[in-house]
Amino acid sequence: MNSENLESMLIEWQCLKLVKRTVNLLDERRWEELANCYTEDAVLYRPSAPKVKIVGRKAILESFTERPSKETCHILSNMEVQLQSLFAARVVSRVVLFSGDQKASDLETAVTAKESVFIGRFIDDLKYVDGEWRIAKRQGSIELNYKGS
Repeated sequence: MNSENLESMLIEWQCLKLVKRTVNLLDERRWEELANCYTEDAVLYRPSAPKVKIVGRKAILESFTERPSKETCHILSNMEVQLQSLFAARVVSRVVLFSGDQKASDLETAVTAKESVFIGRFIDDLKYVDGEWRIAKRQGSIELNYKGS
């Protein structure tokens, strides 16, 4: 294996790590850290409103802090990195969302999940900026809504 292949593998790993981190921060409601995963001029299209454009890290942060307090569990799968250059990549992921009407009060308290399960996709365009990978654009979508029996 040559150094070019190793560099590509490292970039792919860093990109996957970033996308996974954003989902954990989202579920943990760590809004400031989550917003800092985006570039200053990033664009976000949320899965619940895939045609509504949110522009800039500050506006993205505001959109997160306005979310209702509820328990969420986002599960990522089928993640694929498409390396465009040493400074740009696209990560496509499938997302499954489970949620409850309220936030769990502690680690020992389980919240009843809603019957609806949402299955969608994130398409993340990443840029390498100031020594770090960040999301320049996230396009979210919901493609399936499973309503339990």
